[in-house]
Amino acid sequence: MEAMCVLLFPDNAPRDFDGFGERLDGALDGLETLPSNEAKARMDQLHDTEMALLGSEYLETRRIARWPLGRVRLPAATGAGEPQSADVFLVTHTAGAALWEAWIPIPEQPLDAERFVAWLRSDTTTSAAGVVKQCLASVSRQISTWGGIEDCFPFTILRHPGDEPTLDTIAAENGGDLVRILYLDWSRLAFKKAVIAEELARDFCLREGGISLLSPRGALDLRTGEGLPTMPDGSLVLAPRSALPLLISVELLLIERAVLKLFHERMPDAEAPGSLSRLVKLKAELLDGLEEYRGTVAESNRFSSQVTAYGEQVLGLDVSYRALIEQLDGVTFEITTRYQQTTNLLQFALTVVFGALQASSVAAVIAAVHYQHEPIYVLAWAAGVGCSAASLIALLLRRRLH
Repeated sequence: MEAMCVLLFPDNAPRDFDGFGERLDGALDGLETLPSNEAKARMDQLHDTEMALLGSEYLETRRIARWPLGRVRLPAATGAGEPQSADVFLVTHTAGAALWEAWIPIPEQPLDAERFVAWLRSDTTTSAAGVVKQCLASVSRQISTWGGIEDCFPFTILRHPGDEPTLDTIAAENGGDLVRILYLDWSRLAFKKAVIAEELARDFCLREGGISLLSPRGALDLRTGEGLPTMPDGSLVLAPRSALPLLISVELLLIERAVLKLFHERMPDAEAPGSLSRLVKLKAELLDGLEEYRGTVAESNRFSSQVTAYGEQVLGLDVSYRALIEQLDGVTFEITTRYQQTTNLLQFALTVVFGALQASSVAAVIAAVHYQHEPIYVLAWAAGVGCSAASLIALLLRRRLH
């Protein structure tokens, strides 16, 4: 079985990110320069797929951009068939979310779920995913001060070049291993046959000879009758184009989940909601940042719409989005209520003030009739009524405020 794993690490990046440039302070341990022709080969593959899946109009907006970082050398292999390196790219979104891609070719070998899961677990420092995560965490700290890199979401590509055994045979004999890799399950206890059948039935592949699966822990794409392509000089193992539509769809889902998390962190508290203008600006940024989630891209074709609909459910995007909108509505209500209260108090104060002034004027007129030649008494009456009105205003406002 030929294999390649793409490790996806959600992260954050500056909204104005325009390349690594001077952002990296010197060389990083374990990070090598990625040959420009090899970086271009991977990026051209992805660009062609994005063009077909998302359309040129969307790509021209540059809402999503991809930047090559380098090659991470994995620890010296302790046995045959161990992965040697990971080619790393950074995918950035205009909202400030980011996603690290680590492309890891795996030497051809029999399918061994336990071995694959050991490589793909980023919660251990000795695994391939753990080594890559440690390196990327150092880079992440240099380019962004927000949050931190998350555990990886592995995308596993499996290819059997021959026509025999068939896909049905592979699924029947290795279905449990496929589900274990899909869920990064390190338990030695086997899944029930009904669970395996249920997971394999969630197949999004529209072509014969292939199966595409998605779970909360990872994604998997298996196909028979083709192998992993390489560059003409054989220096680089490339991803098969048949696997890239699912990869692009999964990346969009993970980026949108990161965008939702960003806006959750930026959302003002109801106790200190800030100004209405600030909230209006934040709401506009929210709607723009979630363009992919809201369907502008998700419904581009039958394949991506099915994957996106299921992915939004299993990755928790729907729940996060509803919670964010409810939080936004709550803050909006709080600000609107406070503004309305302030307006009402101002109107009330103005009414009482003008009433007090009118009462003072009336008192002065009446006093002038009685004290025609004693203006001091007239002023005293006017001042007394004015002070009484002021006291009444202060008392009423204080009660109103409390």
